[in-house]
Amino acid sequence: MLFIPRFMPRSMLRLAAGAAAGYVLAVRPWHLRWGAADAEVYGEMAGDDLVLHPQYQATRAITVDAPPAAVWPWLVQLGGYAPGAPPAATAQPGDGAPEGAAAEQQGLKVGDTVHSAPDGSGFVVEQVDAPHTLVLAHRGQDAATTCSISLREVEDGRTRMVFRVRIRAEPGLRGTAYLARMDLSDFVTMRRQMLTVKSRAESTR
Repeated sequence: MLFIPRFMPRSMLRLAAGAAAGYVLAVRPWHLRWGAADAEVYGEMAGDDLVLHPQYQATRAITVDAPPAAVWPWLVQLGGYAPGAPPAATAQPGDGAPEGAAAEQQGLKVGDTVHSAPDGSGFVVEQVDAPHTLVLAHRGQDAATTCSISLREVEDGRTRMVFRVRIRAEPGLRGTAYLARMDLSDFVTMRRQMLTVKSRAESTR
């Protein structure tokens, strides 16, 4: 039986219900495929086989006015995908290519742990093919999560940057809470990162 607090007016209940319905029916479908075409949303990506039957999948894409080789160093640095390194938030447009970009491209390898937490946990590099493909996976107590990134060269030397996140949560309250957190935060984080990489790569072309 649903418990409705006596102090909550019915108008507020209707407003809350309407907001929830609007998010589920309009906002959520939009952010789960932000910028992505149907072929990108429904097409296969490297790393899809690592998390089967995901309860959460989001595919987002953006076009960058620079070739993949120019986008990759910024992706690695600004995304914190160098082993053990946090995102390089201090980089500014016009600074030129990221410092150490060549080393990052050559040094990132399968088995590296990136986005490291203080306890040493983080995402593990499952597949890397610079400057086109990066697949990361995190297998935690609450869920298994993969992040697949593809840089595909398109016409006029531009890049189609596609991010896909797949999550399979463990049964129970903690897994459900993890899914809820990701549903609210994943889009904000991924969109900000994609726009930042785009801005940096285009500023140095």
